[in-house]
Order: sequence, then C-alpha cells, then structure tokens
Amino acid sequence: MLQNIRNNIQGAAAKFIIALIIVPFALFGIDSLFGGSGQVPAAVVNGEKISEGELQQAIGLQKRRLIGMMGDQIDPAMLDDAILRKPALNTLIKQQLLLQAADDVGIEISTAQLHSTIAGMPQFQEDGRFSQARYEQVLRLQGYSSSFFKQLLKSDLTIQQLSNAVAGSAFVAGPELSRAIGLLHEARDYHFITVPQAPYRDAIKLSDEEISDYYQEHANEFLSEAAVRYSYLELAEEDFFEPVSEDQVIAEYQRLVEASSAQIEREAAHILIEINDDTSREDALKKLQGIRDAIVAGADFGDQARANSADAGSASEGGALGYTSGDSFPAEFEEALATLKVGELSPVVETEAGLHLIKLLDVRQPEVASLDGARLEITERLRRQQAMPRLIAAVEDLKDLVFNAENLTMPAKELGLTVKQSDWQKKSDSDGLFAFAAVKAAAFNAELRSQGLNSEVFELTPEHFAVLHVEEYKTPEALPLAEVREEIAATLSQRKAELAAQAKAEEIQTELAAGKRAEEIAKAEKLSWNAVAAGKRGDLAVDAAVRKRVFAMPRPDSQPSTSVLRKANGDRVILQLLDVNYGSQSSLELAQATEAERSAYQNRSSQDFSAYFNGLWKSAEIKIN
Repeated sequence: MLQNIRNNIQGAAAKFIIALIIVPFALFGIDSLFGGSGQVPAAVVNGEKISEGELQQAIGLQKRRLIGMMGDQIDPAMLDDAILRKPALNTLIKQQLLLQAADDVGIEISTAQLHSTIAGMPQFQEDGRFSQARYEQVLRLQGYSSSFFKQLLKSDLTIQQLSNAVAGSAFVAGPELSRAIGLLHEARDYHFITVPQAPYRDAIKLSDEEISDYYQEHANEFLSEAAVRYSYLELAEEDFFEPVSEDQVIAEYQRLVEASSAQIEREAAHILIEINDDTSREDALKKLQGIRDAIVAGADFGDQARANSADAGSASEGGALGYTSGDSFPAEFEEALATLKVGELSPVVETEAGLHLIKLLDVRQPEVASLDGARLEITERLRRQQAMPRLIAAVEDLKDLVFNAENLTMPAKELGLTVKQSDWQKKSDSDGLFAFAAVKAAAFNAELRSQGLNSEVFELTPEHFAVLHVEEYKTPEALPLAEVREEIAATLSQRKAELAAQAKAEEIQTELAAGKRAEEIAKAEKLSWNAVAAGKRGDLAVDAAVRKRVFAMPRPDSQPSTSVLRKANGDRVILQLLDVNYGSQSSLELAQATEAERSAYQNRSSQDFSAYFNGLWKSAEIKIN
C-alpha cells in the first residue's frame, strides 16, 4: 500500500502536488474544505456553505500570491477585490464539487498515506531522505503550520485520486488514434520567399513637408511626460533602534540554548508488515517478532528491511525514513521512537499502516555558537524586536494624523519627523520611492492632486513606510518638432517600406498562382528562397511563424495554395503549399508510435475529466449570493 502511494507521488506528480498546495490552495484556508459560518454564505454548493469569510480569505491570499509573483511591478488595479472575487469564488466552488464527488465514491486518504506522501516529496528531502528541518522551512516560508499543510494535502490527494480514477477509464478508439497520428506526424511540402523591408526603408527619402504634416496630424502622440514634485515622510525600523544591554544579550542567549535542547530530531528506520486480506494481525505479529529475534541475534536490520518490509520506498534504503522532530509519523510511531536510544530496537508498534519494528539511527539538535560568536546577531535581532512595536505604533499614529491634515507639516511636527522633498519625477522613473508602484500611482492620482489630499501610508516593506503629498504637477505638453523629427522619420520610413514590401509580396503571389516557379521568381528578384520537403510542425530549422502559417493553410487541390505572412519585423514571406501528407501508424517507428498513443491517451484523459467535471457543475445546485 505505502509503495503504491510512493509510486504515485514521484517525479512530475510530486511537483504537481506541491504546486497545487503552494499556488491554488494558497487561495483559501482550510476552513473552506469543511464547514461555514452562521453568516450569509458567499455560495452554497449542494447544501455545503462557502462563507463570506472564507471568500475574503481567498481574495486576501490571492493578493499575496500576485504581489509575491510580480512585486513592485504589479498594477494596483489587479488587486481590486471586485476583480478577484469571481475567480476566487469559482476556485472554492470547483474544489467543493470535487471533494463532494470523491466522498460520494468513497475515496479517502489514510494517515499512513498522507505521511508516506510527505516523506516522499523531493521538496522536503536532503540527500535523498526526508528532512524535518527542510519540511519545516518550506512550510514556514509559505506561512503554513504542519497540521494545516497536512489538511490541505489530504484534500489535494483526495481530488487527485478522483482525477486519476476518472482518467484511468479513458479509452482511445482506433479512428481517433489514427486522426491524432495523422495530425501529429503530418508532413507538408512548401516553398517560401522572403521580401525584406529593410532595403526599401533604406532607399526612402522623406521631405520636410511629409514630416511636418505627420507631426501636425499626430500632435497628440508627441507629448512630454507628466511630472510631479511631492513632499513625503518616511518611517523605518532603524529610526527606532535603541541600545541593547549585556543582560538582555545574555538572557536571549540562554533562551536560545534552552530552545535548541528542545529541537531534537531523530532519524528513524522501520520494517513494516501490513495487515490485509492475505495476512492476519496474528500472522503479521508472528512474522515481525521473528524478524526482531533475528536482528537481536545478530542479523543486519537493513538486510531484514530490504527482504521483508512492505514499505518498498524505505526498504530499498535499508528501512531508513529520514529525520523527524516528532510530528512526521503517526503518534504511536513517534512515541515509540522517542523512547529509544541510538541503535536500539523497539518492540512491535501498531499504526494504521500495519505493524512496525522501529530502529533509532541517529539523534541531532542544533548547534549553538558561543556567546561571543552569537553576540552580534543577538544584538541586532533584539534591536529589531524592540524597534518593531514602536515602528508599528508610530505608523498607526501617522495614519491618523495624515488623514485629516492639509499637508505633511503637522504630522511631521507631531511625530518629530522631517518633511522631505522630491525632485521632479515622471511616470517612467523608477528610482527612489517611484520604485514602488503604489507610491507612483498615488503621485499621479488626479483626485489626491485636485483636492490637495495626503496619500495613504504605504507599507513599502515590513520595516519601511511612507506617505506623500503632491506639491506641483506638470501637465503633458507638445514636444517641439525638432525633438521628435527622427522618431517621425523612422515611423514614416517603416510604413512606406512595409507598403512596398507588401506590394512586392502580392505581385509574387500572383506570379506563383499563375504557375511561375518560386525559384525562378526569387532569382529574378534577388530574394531569399527556401524549399521544404516533408516539413513537420516541430521543424526548428524553419521560422516558427512560417511553420504556423503553412500548417494553417488549406490543402491544395489542383493548384498549390499561396499566402502572404507579415513577420514581426515587417518583412513579408510568400508561402506556396505544394502537398500535404498525413501521418500513418504503419510508417512510424516503435518509439514514435508509443509516444503518439501516449499523447492521444493524455488528450482523451483530459477531455474525459473535463466532461466529468462539467457534468458535476451542470447537475450541482449552486447558489451564489
């Protein structure tokens, strides 16, 4: 049983699981997996409530995820609750539907499966073994407790098992496979001629009148950037640093020493005998006791684990499971492990997974540096710990003061701060406070500017806050022709060059349609010409845009079909499709045929699960308030 679970969470599957937990499941709390509240719910799915609180939590966590992905470059509009509400609620509804469906068919994840899955995740391993320290570090970075993570993972595994069950019933019929192979291994014969626009552009001569006329017609396109000058106040953690006494340093050091003593990790190994239809509890107990007697008599624990343990994932490692700090394995397992000395063997221990024989391989706890070695780090940490409450209190005072103040003078006086002045800054600037998108947006906020209001107090980092007041604003002004002349000339030259290239491409297309040979045309025009025989969709030797267009062209009848493609740089490509040959299973090598079948099966599995979920959605009673 444990080995089956291990097999299912290796490689891509394991990455899929952790991705689900760290990204989509970060959208909602564990409460969303179960009950609701007494308030009016945000939605009701087949009688199960999704509370407004759960939805707000989902929206809040989605904001954190977006900020984490995009940082200061994020558009503040993306964080609007009204925009995030619908996708967050849809996610919660979909999850609820799948969990209900899994419950209806009796899918359940045991504690043993859960722990085995966690132990097998590469994200939590070091040197190929589960690391409790790594496990705790990853969860801490995501803001999860161990119990919270396990509940989320259990829900995820339940949904994935449902998905696997539905996908496992997928079937690809012969005609469907033939069509898939035909398209996947389709080959096309074609020619293409490239008409570059650069030679036309280089030959173009523009008059002063043309440039002036364009400038007059498009005057609103040649404006200077708006600019602002603003005053601002800053609060930073460093502003509240105070000296730390020696007694405080010594007390903190002693606390660290005591804490390290409590952070003991034990490395475990085990031999598992399962209780199932083939093996009764009495038989399993008898077998495991015999193994224990053999080990006590001198047999090697690792050899016995490799030969007898039902947990094949650890058996191959001599039964080794990695380190635990006391909550990685079932409670009965952890209790027995905690009583052992290094190298000692436990009596038979029973958990949901079966009967275990446990051996303690090693014990480790964090090393604590000497007081002198830790002094600087402790001093810095204490200074920050003591400064943070004062910073937060000052930030709250600042928020209250700037809300009703006409400018920043009074708040600065009340808090003993200095009002700072910025230089003129444009929207394209990204230095100073303009490195933060929210500050930049406030500086150019028309309402704040017109009403002379202070901005809100922005949290730039957890240790750095700022508020601004716009002092002056420069509206965009028309730039003189001399400054934009080269830009206009480049635009006009590009346009004329592209028109000339397009005209030449259409002329060549007409000649090809009339039966003239591509090679002959290309030589006469001194253009680049290519012939592709049996070209495939994935042929990297041919430009991707050319391949995409040629494989979208209709199959030629009596005459080759033609098309003109505009490339991103303005060049034109004239395509002539000569023939289309669909792939056939008989022409494929074994590896190609196997890959084609696998691809067709994956597509069918995906379609089947989508159809299954759409059925759940259509038949569900969903009420959105």
